[in-house]
Amino acid sequence: MFSDREGLMSSYGLNGSGLADSGPPLQVGRLERRTATGSNEWVAWLLLLGCAMPSYMTMYVGGAKFIPARIAISLLLVPALAELAQGGRRVCASDFFVCAASAWMFVAVLQTDQGWSSAAALVLEFSGGYIVARAYFFGHQGLETFVRVLKPVTAAIVAVAVLEHLTRHNVVAALMGLQSTGYEYRYGLLRATSTFPHAILFGSFCAVAGAVFLYSERSFRGRTLYCGLCLFGCVLSMSSAPLMAFGIVLSVYFYDHLLRGCRWRWQALMASLFMFLGVVFLAANKPVSWIVANLTLDPATGYFRVATWDSASYYIDLSPYVGYGFGSYASPDDFFGNASVDSVWLTLALRFGIPLVIFILLANIASFFPSKRTASIPHCHDAYMSNMRTAFTLGLAMFMFVGLTVHYWNNSWILWGIWIGIRASVKEESVAAAENPVLYRQGMARADRDLTTGK
Repeated sequence: MFSDREGLMSSYGLNGSGLADSGPPLQVGRLERRTATGSNEWVAWLLLLGCAMPSYMTMYVGGAKFIPARIAISLLLVPALAELAQGGRRVCASDFFVCAASAWMFVAVLQTDQGWSSAAALVLEFSGGYIVARAYFFGHQGLETFVRVLKPVTAAIVAVAVLEHLTRHNVVAALMGLQSTGYEYRYGLLRATSTFPHAILFGSFCAVAGAVFLYSERSFRGRTLYCGLCLFGCVLSMSSAPLMAFGIVLSVYFYDHLLRGCRWRWQALMASLFMFLGVVFLAANKPVSWIVANLTLDPATGYFRVATWDSASYYIDLSPYVGYGFGSYASPDDFFGNASVDSVWLTLALRFGIPLVIFILLANIASFFPSKRTASIPHCHDAYMSNMRTAFTLGLAMFMFVGLTVHYWNNSWILWGIWIGIRASVKEESVAAAENPVLYRQGMARADRDLTTGK
């Protein structure tokens, strides 16, 4: 499921697909030069620094609330749309599903008297992050630029978490003269939040970033340094799902390298996964609840989340298509109906209905799953891009997996959209390289030469 270095592995969706049949042929070299000659480096810095800044740093423009990440998206959205409209790019299936998800949020809030501004903020964050990533992080050079900026940003985020543990204070809030929020402890240890709204969101970011660094770093020292940094961040967050996600990332990486010469390795992995899920669904009375209960370090937390799932599922059944918007949907005496819903999938269904969950899920899958037309296309070999296909697919898998017990908002919600957009662009480049391998190699050589000489 996680790499398309071999043609046989393409059945699991890592070699690009879902692209529109019409449109001009993609000139990879020209696009590579257009998107990688320095223009996307400042975009990467602005976007990732915006996501790294705390969401309690807010400003108001005409009554609209803006956090740093929203400001970055707002500044980059129009140039990104102009970049995509210049020609030479293809429409992916994930583009359709992201647009459908955005439209459905507005359709759903039509059924309520409130929530327009909140829905617009969610659309701007998720779809805006997706569009910016689709526009600027395309091709080999674009991905290298993104990862190069991601490394110091991740290091700074983890460093802030370390300072939290040492000082027992929110360092960023203290420097800004803001009041620190209450801290959570687990097993006597502080759960670091760093610059994220919650410790579990900080840990989730570290797990996803770790997947990228495992496959992007060319040296053992680099992988050890940056992956160790991300693992340390997961430990500082003291969150069950991110720690489990990082364990899965490491397991898949070692599995990949141990069986590198076996073309059937991904098919075997997927078969094992489906077999495991089949056993769970056959043996457990409530299989989803069983999975959720076993994604936590604290049994009490697990049982609380199972009760939350049961309660939320009941209310989703009462309004499955449009949800309840951002208002209250449970009676005041229903404890779990008024408790925090710690699952992005449940929260989306409660607010906007099951159709939005389907659109978001399909946007993730479509960003790497192939169509019948492209599934059998042989691929030219670019080790770095092959690794990036694996890394970002693994990252999306972790976003979806951790989302069973985590609700993403603000920075994390934007990062999810960015990851989907990058994976869709990687897939687009993959198909272009497969269809014209000779032209692709020539175009990449020209792009590398122009970037080296500064032309």
